[in-house]
Amino acid sequence: MKDKLLIAITGGIGSGKSIVSSIIESQGYCVLKSDSIAKKIMLEDNEIKQEIIKYFGTQSYINNQLNTEYLSEKVFSSKENLEKINSIVHPKTIKKTLELAEKEFQKSKYVFVESALIYEAKIEKYFDYIILIYSDEQSRIRRVMERDKIPEDKIRQRMNFQIPDEKKKARADFVIENNHDLVELEKKVLFVLNLIKFLK
Repeated sequence: MKDKLLIAITGGIGSGKSIVSSIIESQGYCVLKSDSIAKKIMLEDNEIKQEIIKYFGTQSYINNQLNTEYLSEKVFSSKENLEKINSIVHPKTIKKTLELAEKEFQKSKYVFVESALIYEAKIEKYFDYIILIYSDEQSRIRRVMERDKIPEDKIRQRMNFQIPDEKKKARADFVIENNHDLVELEKKVLFVLNLIKFLK
């Protein structure tokens, strides 16, 4: 039995990972967010910045800030572009995430990592458990349209670059369905948290 557990929270775009992370944080647990770590690296690591500019152009940054709209258009326009940005950013993001987790383990037995691309980035091996947040396609599209104000075809384009949830279900340790209301979701999250404590 392990003293410390590193647990991933994953799921497709619009599945509700951030809400689940918030619920887990409200219970006093640390949740590291890969997306925020990656963005910080893309802003502060000059080597990474130069690689991004070299491949995607000077428009990738405006006034030293990430031009997220431009980069998203570029990255999700082809599989090659997506693989390229991942090859530039993922290694340092994973390294930094694991470093932060080690620091957190000094004061906590459990550290959670919210990351959309656990399976796509082939990083399952770093985690003791993986929680998949699962939601039906229409709910996911509706949430992203409301949140990001982008059209359905663009959302579907991004979905196509992610491994289908049905395949992820078979590989996850826990599946939390997010097709109902927040009260129902919170109950499911708390149930899984208790299960993890029991299994440990």
